[in-house]
Amino acid sequence: MPKLSGKSYGATEPAEPCRTCKGSGKITKKDKEGIAVISYGDERLAPSRTAIYMIIAVILFLGLTGTLVILFYPRTVSAKSSQLEIVYADIQRNVTKIILKDTIQLRNSNYFASTLDGINITVQYQQKEVGKNSTLYGNTTRTVTPTIPARGDSSLNYSIALNFNRETGSDDIWTYCCLIHYSLGFQVQVNSQFSYFSNRFEFSDNIYQNANCIKISKPDTNNTCHLGDRGIINAVLPVEVR
Repeated sequence: MPKLSGKSYGATEPAEPCRTCKGSGKITKKDKEGIAVISYGDERLAPSRTAIYMIIAVILFLGLTGTLVILFYPRTVSAKSSQLEIVYADIQRNVTKIILKDTIQLRNSNYFASTLDGINITVQYQQKEVGKNSTLYGNTTRTVTPTIPARGDSSLNYSIALNFNRETGSDDIWTYCCLIHYSLGFQVQVNSQFSYFSNRFEFSDNIYQNANCIKISKPDTNNTCHLGDRGIINAVLPVEVR
């Protein structure tokens, strides 16, 4: 780069060479103290593709947030009673003992597994409570806690002993089951407790179920009807998850 004299600018003193390039017209990479003067509107001052990167970042953030909301949003975990079955019966006109077996259908609508902490089953006959069964899991007697898989179903077998007298319909049951072998109608209420991610909640279901008496024997000489082994009368069938 040629040196400029002071006369070119009307100056009286001799001009000095450029401090940045030292008169060579080039700037080396080693010169880190160089000063570049660029106008404010120069395109080189704007970051490359900033708008595209911002749009991509927003789309990724919204997509990730939406996915997490869909996956972890709490949904219903239900426990409902299915068909009842009489597994034991000792029916008299004054006193009746019946053991019912039922299968609770567990359904988990979440995208993560849930556990069943406890279940309470109450059975009513003609609006009178005749039997109840409460089961808690994770205690000393039942260490295995049932787990319902994500978006899956499980079934829980349970049994409950029912006791009747004349006030609660023993005479009617003797007529329906021993004489005409009809079905008995029960109101079954299921209250269940579930948990996931240290959160606990309850679910209740109330349904009318029929139990068929067709397998019960005819009255004997004592006007008593039977079904099943008498040894089961002192033991409630174990709860089983499958």
